[in-house]
Amino acid sequence: MSEPQAYLNGAYLPQSEAKLAVSDLGIVYGAAVTEMVRTFQQRLFMLEAHLDRLYAALEYACIDAPLTADELKRICLNLIEQNGALLPAGEELGLTVFVTAGQNLPYLGMAELDACRTPTVCVHTFPLAFELWDQKYTSGQYLIRSEVEQLNPRVFDPRVKSRSRIHLYRADKLIRKQVPAASALLFDEKGFVAETTIGNFFLVQDRIMLTPRPEYVLGGISQKMTARLAKQLGLDYVETDISEEMILQADEALTSSSGYCLMPVTRYNDHFLSEGKPGPVYQQLITAWSQEVGVDIIAQAQQIGATRRSQLP
Repeated sequence: MSEPQAYLNGAYLPQSEAKLAVSDLGIVYGAAVTEMVRTFQQRLFMLEAHLDRLYAALEYACIDAPLTADELKRICLNLIEQNGALLPAGEELGLTVFVTAGQNLPYLGMAELDACRTPTVCVHTFPLAFELWDQKYTSGQYLIRSEVEQLNPRVFDPRVKSRSRIHLYRADKLIRKQVPAASALLFDEKGFVAETTIGNFFLVQDRIMLTPRPEYVLGGISQKMTARLAKQLGLDYVETDISEEMILQADEALTSSSGYCLMPVTRYNDHFLSEGKPGPVYQQLITAWSQEVGVDIIAQAQQIGATRRSQLP
């Protein structure tokens, strides 16, 4: 096998052949839910928690689960075993699972009713793109308040990870017209912090870790890990409303996401946090995370990221 495999609707096939029809509701409506899981030492991290969130999202989106969680787990593990063998030593995979609502009935007509009632299931992998974030472990992120608001929970529950994410795409695009190296931080309709376009947000103040209320954000799997490590380190962990003023007064700010795990925020708008460098709580947390998974997260990312940049034309 020279090409990574993917799973699509009951079959394993070369990833380049895994394609959706233009009539798929994942394309027509963005009617799809998804999860992204990463590996450490080519072992999937917190896969069961990701699948639990996926099945909760399917129920909310009124999409019938076409496979059991155990069946989907076996598919994920099988792809990691197959595709991981193609990676250079020391590299890691990301694995994406998505389920769409099936085919669009108005496009296909009643003759294809059964097909339109059958959800599309796809699982595929990709090498983690460490070069996109490895330098931010030491320089930190630059976040700017977005004019795009968080999803209104009365319209669509922001705790559901769906493919309908055009507002997040637009948020970062608008910010990067101002500052190409910055990312968007979204606030809710009440003016409190929600999340970034790819991760959960935290503040540290006097050994207390604060994060937005769970009903207004996508509850991250990496956020759960961060909360557990924070408590192990003796920090109080509080879910609460976070105002812009609280960011400006904080000792540190952090974000979490599946790919990079944990990242410091060193600048918000025109304000530098923790003197413009990663703070001590961040250093303790990322060290604890590395010990938990048996991988020096920063060293691995920086080594692979530097190698890839040196190979760019």
